[in-house]
Amino acid sequence: MYCFKKNNICHILVALLLAPLLLFSGNSNAQPIDFKDFKLIGNPADYQVLTRVEFQLTDYMREALLNGITLNARVQFRLGKHRSWWFNKDTPLLTVHYQLSYHALSRHYLLTRNDTNEHWNFSTLSAAVRKLGELRKYSLPDISKQLDSDSEFYILAVADLIPSSLDLPLRIQSYFSSEYKLSSEGVLWPLP
Repeated sequence: MYCFKKNNICHILVALLLAPLLLFSGNSNAQPIDFKDFKLIGNPADYQVLTRVEFQLTDYMREALLNGITLNARVQFRLGKHRSWWFNKDTPLLTVHYQLSYHALSRHYLLTRNDTNEHWNFSTLSAAVRKLGELRKYSLPDISKQLDSDSEFYILAVADLIPSSLDLPLRIQSYFSSEYKLSSEGVLWPLP
């Protein structure tokens, strides 16, 4: 490679080549969010979800929680339609929002489910995270009118966990690193 004007162009080219590697190199030992025992029971008018979501918090998230940062969790359910000639289409069904925080004076973890305003207190983080991932017989909205007989449909479930306040550099880095934001790959459940 021939470099002009005291390596200025050479430095720019090297920086451009290395930038994607630096941006996409995340914490390799952080585990993604994982759905366990996902089941869908009932009929299109009244489907119920039974699942357990395992959240593996990173060291950064544990430290942020102990220092007063709230962690926001979201479990989304979407109705998808398979398409032969184009990308699959999915529409949101519902989203379950949770907030996990630490109360330093009482030394308890506080878990809030936003859609039902339920609150739980836990003395250990592992118990709070276990409750965070529980969805037992959670009713989905009626989708019977959205289904047609000549198409294949599915329910897609995805989850993520992110601190409520990230400074701008960490917010940008959270798009490329699993240390600051956890996301699941999702579960796809075909409908009969």
